[in-house]
Amino acid sequence: MYINIGSPTRSIRTARDEQGLLLLVGGEGHRPGDGSDTEARYSALENFALRHWNPTGFLYRWSTQDYMSVDGVPYVGRLSRRSDHIYAATGFRKWGMTNGTAAAMILSDAILGRANAWADLFDSKRLKPVASARKLVTENAKVAKHFVGDRVKRGSAVGVDAVARGEGRVISLGGRKTAAYRDEAGALHALSPRCTHLGCHVNWNNAERSWDCPCHGSRFSGDGHVIQGPATRDLERRAVGAE
Repeated sequence: MYINIGSPTRSIRTARDEQGLLLLVGGEGHRPGDGSDTEARYSALENFALRHWNPTGFLYRWSTQDYMSVDGVPYVGRLSRRSDHIYAATGFRKWGMTNGTAAAMILSDAILGRANAWADLFDSKRLKPVASARKLVTENAKVAKHFVGDRVKRGSAVGVDAVARGEGRVISLGGRKTAAYRDEAGALHALSPRCTHLGCHVNWNNAERSWDCPCHGSRFSGDGHVIQGPATRDLERRAVGAE
């Protein structure tokens, strides 16, 4: 695996499937639901590959959602102070191959009652205000900006007829901001744009056809079903003809 030191970040590695050797090109990192054009990000990676190699085609495209702790160290250990038999490992900061291995060693030692030199550093229940404060303030400022700003921002003035098949848009419907998605069969799904986690407003991901929350990364299908937490409830459905 190779990764550059410049900007924008690009990484390359090889992999195999049943058809043979593949080249994996990565980059274009961004926050879920930030309103950026995800399709354009895929195109940027494809153009990078075309400039440096001679690919015969692009077989797969995907985005991964990476959890990152505010102090930069994964959370590994008991899920809570009261959970004696449930363990967690998360927040690998995009370095799952190395941090996943370290987590496995820490957890196996914990289960077997053995001491581990890294356990305190990775402790899932730790609170390090000095190491975390600046990052925590920055992240919460971004959440507050979306929580307030997205409520002030009006939905698009276009009507439901402007929403194409396979497309989602935040529009004004009956005087309310509405997340509208038209499926491939032509049926329109009208939803509340309010994320069921803490209430931030979702944005449409045009490449993966999902509603993504910019505050904490919850994701929903076009018709509002939860794909990824921390939200546990689907988006609220609305009547298409509501006034």
